[in-house]
Amino acid sequence: MDVLTLSLILAATAFLLGLLAKIVDKRILVTSAVLFAIYLALDDFVTGLPNLFKALDLIPGDWNWTGKLFSLVLSAVVIFALKLSRDAVGLHKQEHSRIAWIGIALFVVWGTCLGLLFKPGMPNAETLAFQATMPGLAEEIACRGIAPAILLGLMNRKPGVEDIPWSVIFATSVMFGIWHSLSFSGGSLGFDIMSGLFPFIGSIPGGWLRFKTKSLFAPILGHALANVAFHLAGWLYV
Repeated sequence: MDVLTLSLILAATAFLLGLLAKIVDKRILVTSAVLFAIYLALDDFVTGLPNLFKALDLIPGDWNWTGKLFSLVLSAVVIFALKLSRDAVGLHKQEHSRIAWIGIALFVVWGTCLGLLFKPGMPNAETLAFQATMPGLAEEIACRGIAPAILLGLMNRKPGVEDIPWSVIFATSVMFGIWHSLSFSGGSLGFDIMSGLFPFIGSIPGGWLRFKTKSLFAPILGHALANVAFHLAGWLYV
């Protein structure tokens, strides 16, 4: 029940952010904001299913491998159902390769600095394997690929946009931060601002890279390497 309640809270928050983004970007429709909210709530719900039903936790381990796989399956279903083009989602041939690689390098620096700041301790092999794959893939496809495309109304094979939709980047970045910081347990809502602040900050350049390069390649790889750098830097510091 707590998982469902949290997803509904996230849906309401996403809808409100979609409406706020609509004030700035007239391409955003109320129906797009509704679909945006539903998708992000569903993504949160399916990601949390292994914690809700232990029988669905198909891959044992300390990290939520199964939940991230469910998120990726949902992404594929949504892309197919809404007829989102590769261009609209960011599964497009990358442009501005130099900018992409500079952005990826800066993400590594960012993750290293956060690791030195928070010192997460020695990571095991599973932690490094998970951080190098699942968050970057599942979260970037959802929050930097599908969610912006839905909010911009790029369904039914519409091509991607040529500009940098800053209101959409900001809305998805805020949602990304809230998703990392919000919790609901035993009827009590919790909010850890530090857990959401740094994902929010990192989402701004991540969103810009996605639209500047027309591709999710840099955000996905940058996210993955930043996560690995975070854990390795904290371990080496110790």
